[in-house]
Amino acid sequence: MNLKKMITDYSAYNLSANRQLVNWLSNQPEAELQKEVPSSFKGVLPTLNHIWAIEEMWCAHLFKNQDAVNRYGVQDLNSQEVFEGVLHRSAVIVEKVNQLSDEALIQNSYIKTPWFEANISVAEYLQHLFNHGTYHRGQIISMAHQLGFTEIPSTDFLFFSLTIANQ
Repeated sequence: MNLKKMITDYSAYNLSANRQLVNWLSNQPEAELQKEVPSSFKGVLPTLNHIWAIEEMWCAHLFKNQDAVNRYGVQDLNSQEVFEGVLHRSAVIVEKVNQLSDEALIQNSYIKTPWFEANISVAEYLQHLFNHGTYHRGQIISMAHQLGFTEIPSTDFLFFSLTIANQ
């Protein structure tokens, strides 16, 4: 497997996993999505909003998107807005990744933010982005268990890979 295929597959997986999570969460009671549950963030919706915020940030840095939305500090969260926002940005990432050449993926990019300073390859930043989403989706699943949600989807990369391999 080459780097381009791996990153392209992970971008598609990220969108698919976010879509599964959003589709499932959209059938949960709004009050439960807004309920405070101890974790890195204060609950399901704030954690999903964080995934969206980070995807916005990386689109702005890596792809120079001028339409990136700053989600930091947003307290009054509307579930429909968060659902649509995270899915939209994940789809844009798929588009942008599909347009990258092998050379662009291995190109180093210097980025300085309030949290870190780095000069690593675009592929490494993207791999971080996809791992970050996986980490926080796992937190959402843990919070959902605490809230008594059922029929929780499996968003593992392996199951995604097996699905696309059988198509």
